[in-house]
Amino acid sequence: MPDPATGFARVPDQVPGLLGCAPGLVDVLASGSEYVAYSVFDSEEGANPAAMAAVAAVSGVAFDLEDEDAVLCGAVLVVQCSQDC
Repeated sequence: MPDPATGFARVPDQVPGLLGCAPGLVDVLASGSEYVAYSVFDSEEGANPAAMAAVAAVSGVAFDLEDEDAVLCGAVLVVQCSQDC
């Protein structure tokens, strides 16, 4: 989860492997006190509506499928805190 002092989320060593990309391509897409969403920076893969729904559910931010700059593409990893963070 994000560091409480700075608010920044780090990228654990396992994330690039789970996303199937090089460590330098992992992007912290969104984060909050109880979640972090990681994506592959500038992915060339197809749109991922399931990922958009998952990120919207944890972040409260809706995605506009008509806005190509807002559409999530490729692999997305959402990590949520299941207990008191």
